[in-house]
Amino acid sequence: MKRSSLLVLTVLFFVLSANSQKISDVLESRLGGVVTVGVFKTDLAKNALGFRGESASEMAYKAALDMTGVTSSGSGFIIEKNGEPLVVTNAHVVENASDEEGSLYVYSINRKKYEVELIGGDSFYDLAVLRFVDPPGKEMTTLKITSREPKVGEEVYAIGNPLGEYPYSVSDGIISAKNRVRGGLTGKFGFLQTTATLIWGNSGGPLLNNEGDVIGVNSQIAFADTPDGGQILQSQINFALEAGLTSRIIDEVLKTNGHLIRAHLGIELSESSTVQRVGYDSYTYVEMDEYPKLTNVFRDSQAFSALSGKLNQYLVKINSRDIRNLEEALGELETIKPGETVQLTFSDGIQNSTVSVKTSKLSERQLSRLARTILSQNKDIQVDENHPQVVFTMANNDMHYYENRKYKQNRMSGHAAEKYYVLAAGIHSESSSNMWIADNYADLGAAFRLCGLAGAIDYFIMPSRGNENDIQVARQYLSGKEDVIKSTLWY
Repeated sequence: MKRSSLLVLTVLFFVLSANSQKISDVLESRLGGVVTVGVFKTDLAKNALGFRGESASEMAYKAALDMTGVTSSGSGFIIEKNGEPLVVTNAHVVENASDEEGSLYVYSINRKKYEVELIGGDSFYDLAVLRFVDPPGKEMTTLKITSREPKVGEEVYAIGNPLGEYPYSVSDGIISAKNRVRGGLTGKFGFLQTTATLIWGNSGGPLLNNEGDVIGVNSQIAFADTPDGGQILQSQINFALEAGLTSRIIDEVLKTNGHLIRAHLGIELSESSTVQRVGYDSYTYVEMDEYPKLTNVFRDSQAFSALSGKLNQYLVKINSRDIRNLEEALGELETIKPGETVQLTFSDGIQNSTVSVKTSKLSERQLSRLARTILSQNKDIQVDENHPQVVFTMANNDMHYYENRKYKQNRMSGHAAEKYYVLAAGIHSESSSNMWIADNYADLGAAFRLCGLAGAIDYFIMPSRGNENDIQVARQYLSGKEDVIKSTLWY
C-alpha cells in the first residue's frame, strides 16, 4: 500500500510538472505579441477612441525599457486582420494622444520603438485599434483572439507592463465571473472578472487562456471605499473585456473607418437622486425614482409620435428584458442595431403599456441637436448659434466654476459679456479627469452621451481674448440644481 501511494504521488508530480512546463512554454511563445504603448504628445483632453534566434524571455528581460519622453503608457498586443498587423489596447491608454505625428509609439519585445497611429475604437467599451506607421520587426508575433466561450474557474494569465516599469510581467488567476457590468463613464458591459492581478500600466494587455489565445483585454481594477473617503485596491477583483465583444468591436471599427455604428431612438431617460450632507465633507444620495423615467423625446426623431404620450412614465422593460435602472437600459439598448424595431414597456404607476419603435442610425446631426438642446437648458449662458465652434456668452455668474486647474470652487473671472470657447466636455475632479475634445457640436453631443449618467457636465472653457493659460472649468448640473443629481441617458 505504501509503495502504491508513493507511485501515485510520483506520477502526479510528473503530470503537474509536465503541465507547468507546457504552460510556461505557451506563455513564453506569446511574449513577442505583447507591446508597451507609449504616448509622447498629449492633447488638452481625450479624443471621443516569429521566429527568433534567442528565447523570448531572454530577449524580453535582457535590459531595461527606456521610455524617456513618455507622458503616459499602457499595454497592448498584436493581432493580424486581413493580412495586416494591428495593435489592440484600451481606449483610455491612447485617448489623450495628440493628432500630431510622433505622438504614439509601441515598444516590442527587444525594446525597439515603432511609431503607430490610431485607427479608431470605442470609449464606451474602452477599446482602441492602432496601425503601424513604421513596419513591424521580425521579433514581433501575433496573438489569436479566441472564439471559445470562457468557463468560470478557467485558468488565465495577464501579460503587460504594470506601472510602466515592469514590461512582460505575467500574473495568473482564474475567471471568477462573466458579463460583469462596470461603473464609471466608460467600459461598462461584457467584462470577465478575474483574479489575475492587474495594476496601472497593465491596461490594454492580453488575458490569455491555457492555449495561449486572448480570452480578454485587461481593462480595469476594482477599488473599495474606506471610511475616511480613500480607496483600497482590490487585487483579486480585476476586469477584462471579453473576447467575443472585442472581436466584434475590432471588426466594426475596421469596417466603418474608426467607430461603431449605433442605433438611435431620440429619447432621454433619467433617474434623479437628492444629495444630503452627512458630515463635514461626506454626502449620501437618496433615490427619487424607482425606475428610469422617460423625460424627453426629441421632436424630429422617429419615436416622437409613438412616445410623446409616455413622458414622465417609467421604463420597465426593453424587448423581453426587465429594466430596473439606467445601466440595464443602456446595456440592452447597446445590443440593438440600426433599423431594428424595439419593444418599450412603460408604467404609469397603474398599468403597463408596450410601444414598438423602429431605430435609425446615430448621426452627427443628431449628436449636434443633442448638444444644442442640453446647452439651451442652461439659463446662465447664451450660445452663439452662428459660430461653427461651441461658443457662448455669460448671462450671469451663477454657474458653478473652478479656478484654472486648481480645482477650487470659484467665481468666474472675466466679464459676463465676454465670449467663451468650449474646448472639451466630460467630468473633471481632483482625483480623475474624463474630458473629451469638443471641436464642434457633434463632438460635444458625443461627450454628453458618455458622461450623462454622472448627472453633471464639466466644460473646459477659454475666454475669446485668452490663451491656454486662461482655461477654466465650468459645471452644469443636468437637473439645474446642485443638490439634485439627474443621471441621464440619451439614446
